[in-house]
Amino acid sequence: MRRPLESIQWGLYCTSSWTWCIGMYLPFIMLRLWGWPGFWAFLVPNVVGCTLFGLVLDRERSRLLVRRLGWTCALFSAVTVAYQLYFAGWAAQALAGDAPGLRTAAATGAPVAVLALAAVLALRDDGLWRTLGAALALASPAVLLLPGGLAAPATAAPAGTAAAAGPLLGPMPLAFALPTIVAGFLASPLFDLTFHRAAQHAPSPRLAFLAFGATFAAMLVLVATFNDPATGLPRMGPAIAVLWAVQLTFTVGAHLHELFRAPDSVRIPAPATGGIVVLGIMLALPAFAFAIEPALRAGEPTYLGFLGAYGLLFPVLALTEARGVPRAATLAILALGVPCYLLGAWEFRTFLMPLPIVAAVLASRLAHRPARA
Repeated sequence: MRRPLESIQWGLYCTSSWTWCIGMYLPFIMLRLWGWPGFWAFLVPNVVGCTLFGLVLDRERSRLLVRRLGWTCALFSAVTVAYQLYFAGWAAQALAGDAPGLRTAAATGAPVAVLALAAVLALRDDGLWRTLGAALALASPAVLLLPGGLAAPATAAPAGTAAAAGPLLGPMPLAFALPTIVAGFLASPLFDLTFHRAAQHAPSPRLAFLAFGATFAAMLVLVATFNDPATGLPRMGPAIAVLWAVQLTFTVGAHLHELFRAPDSVRIPAPATGGIVVLGIMLALPAFAFAIEPALRAGEPTYLGFLGAYGLLFPVLALTEARGVPRAATLAILALGVPCYLLGAWEFRTFLMPLPIVAAVLASRLAHRPARA
């Protein structure tokens, strides 16, 4: 009985480590743009992708994949830490009022506090992380009992903010964005060192990741209950603030834990990690926030730009880096992909978003094509 429970604990640990600022905010953008079809287009590939990780990779395959991907796994953790810290600074401003000084203090103070606490936790052993992750995943629904939870009344649209009367976009942009969503959620788990730790330590990786998929789907539905249809924004209050703060701290700590313990073959230089983290914190400053109304509110374009790491960078690396595609070709594909992704994310020309993924597939096939005699 102990071994199945330990596997389920590892699955719940993954639920907490994978509940990022993506799962805790992107549902609100998807609901605003496309309604519930947009939410399900986000949830289903996300849950399927992370569950498949544990169904396809056993302990030995996970070790081999980490060795093959090498430094890109550390890059994934560094970018993920930076993304969470950016979100901590950006989200904290919503609770700080309109005074510029307070907003700047929140934008810097919140991520620094999250980083400091997470760094202390990152030094603890795997047993604590597994137990803490499981407890956090099971306790998360309790935030609904806090002010701003289910009992909170619907809020009015803030002054100067257009109310979201319904989906702002039609189904075709969502259909064109779907390949990028699917590619991101199939590829990104391959680089996640917290997933590899669970796969390598759980007595049954299959059971762990089945438990993970089920509980993570429930977590995303929990997040969606905070959607305010009147504004197209999350219903702000202590409930969602606590959920964000705790989950962000756990995710940052889990990835720092991996970076601290990674072997030399899976490391990137410490100055590179530090630079990525500092960039994430700086981007949260009010001076860098801009909007693309009515679809994207202040700060959301930067949020979606960061998301491109998981919809563009890591899917391309999964197809090229592990298959021996020349680095120059990978860089060329990414140079093509950045404008395609940003035009899709910011101007909803989503028909451009699959182009770099197609280019990466072709490059990987050409790299593996046997030479003719």
